[in-house]
Amino acid sequence: MPTFRPQGRVTSPALEEINDRIRLLMDEPASQRRAEEYTRLLVLWAEATTANGSDWGKAA
Repeated sequence: MPTFRPQGRVTSPALEEINDRIRLLMDEPASQRRAEEYTRLLVLWAEATTANGSDWGKAA
């Protein structure tokens, strides 16, 4: 089931999971592993936003 954000945007459960994982990751000390995982999660996040029809990140 989609989650509604205060701004009125709808997010998918997959996107919510990725966001939660990014938030948890940012609580960890900076390290090469954290940087690599953050990059991987950002790629997943970008793919998830594209898959749900979001215009976020599209060139003007």
